[in-house]
Amino acid sequence: MGCEVMMDEHTQAVPPVFVALDYSTADEARRIVEKLGNNGIHYKVGLQLYVAAGRSFVEELVDMGKQIFLDLKFHDIPNTVYGAVAEVAKMGVQLLTVHANGGKGMLQAAVDAAHTYSGSSTETRVLAVTLLTSLNQYDLESIGCSANSVSDHVVRLAKLADTSGVYGVVCSAHELAAVRKVTTLKTLVPGIRPKEACHADQARVATPSQAFQLGANYLVVGRPITQDPDPVRALLAIQTELSRTGTGEIG
Repeated sequence: MGCEVMMDEHTQAVPPVFVALDYSTADEARRIVEKLGNNGIHYKVGLQLYVAAGRSFVEELVDMGKQIFLDLKFHDIPNTVYGAVAEVAKMGVQLLTVHANGGKGMLQAAVDAAHTYSGSSTETRVLAVTLLTSLNQYDLESIGCSANSVSDHVVRLAKLADTSGVYGVVCSAHELAAVRKVTTLKTLVPGIRPKEACHADQARVATPSQAFQLGANYLVVGRPITQDPDPVRALLAIQTELSRTGTGEIG
């Protein structure tokens, strides 16, 4: 499945790059944050690090002035998700994920909790995950999904999310154009890989410039930065590529 590159009216600001802190200890994560210094403002904390380091480490990053995307992908009954999102909102993180296939009631509960419990300085925004970027058409068929294609499945969930009041959706760059046709929600795109990087366990990937041109509002990059011998250089190279794309130097 290819990534058709196109610019549209939604592509305004250069999307921030959230560096994925996929580590098993807070010390490992702190080291990369320290290495990146003022170059790294945006960070993703996912399940692995959150289970290992907990709420206190997220609050530590927030206190340092970092913008945090807490990628916990909640999926439970509405009341349980409401309580969980309420606790997240109190931390002062910028973005939080829940699964779109939890249904409209669950999505609305998440949004209500975020609005109710966010602090005065930072409102936690809820993003609905459409389909994990590790999955492909075969995976959909194996779990009995009736969608005709990956894109159809993602679009259906994006439409559902749009009726629930969430701030945005998470999808791969391969579905961005289709999602943009049915919603004006913000889009966060994982599975970002510079041209020279390997795909690892991601099935649907794109380069930073491709995702930007297709309309991504936020990008997530992990191993191409954190496993590079010079993570500062790797992050700056991606940021430079995005800036050049925004000025039309890359197209």
